Amino acid sequence: MKFLKFATITTFIAAAVMYSGVFNSAAADSAFGNIDKVMGSAVVGSGEHYGNVSLVNGSVKMASNSSAKTVSLVNGGIKMRDDVLVDSAETVNGSIEAGRNFTVNQSLSTVNGAIKLGDNAVVAGDVSTVNGDITLQSAQLAQNISTVNGDITLAGNTVVKGDVVFKKAGKKKSFFGWNNNNKPSLHIAADAVVEGQIILEQPVELKLANPAMQAKVVERF
Repeated sequence: MKFLKFATITTFIAAAVMYSGVFNSAAADSAFGNIDKVMGSAVVGSGEHYGNVSLVNGSVKMASNSSAKTVSLVNGGIKMRDDVLVDSAETVNGSIEAGRNFTVNQSLSTVNGAIKLGDNAVVAGDVSTVNGDITLQSAQLAQNISTVNGDITLAGNTVVKGDVVFKKAGKKKSFFGWNNNNKPSLHIAADAVVEGQIILEQPVELKLANPAMQAKVVERF
């Protein structure tokens, strides 16, 4: 049943993007305009619907039942409560955290920071980090999930329609020279599913509660 439900959600997202460019007309309305700052944080209150939120040095907090189109930061984290809608969210130095029923029309990405989504998140694009952990709790992800230097946890009944990818890690400088001995880990709960492949471009510690997921593993190192 969960696959049928996700297929319906994915079809709805695709149709919405094709005809309106967004999943929900509230984001399109952008009733409160845009936020663009070099210094300072931003707060989106409950029931508020913004266009683009762009900050250089500052964080973003979004209350329940709020929305925005793109949320883009350089130095700062993004924290969202329940029932928040965005087209996309990205930050260079900071984490992305969301509560229950989070909806993303496109993708989520960080460079230096974690991504953690609460129950029943629906993401129509990719979820990716370079240096950070990714945790999905009973989420529905239409494309790929990837990291370089971080752990990935797929908890609850999470469904990943695309691939799980651990990209090749460069060597890190230590007191004794160059090394890359810090092995990341992949945790997949018994009821979580990866429909694509689990692509490992580096050694990864696998913790697969469902033995069937082992057949998805492809080593490329």
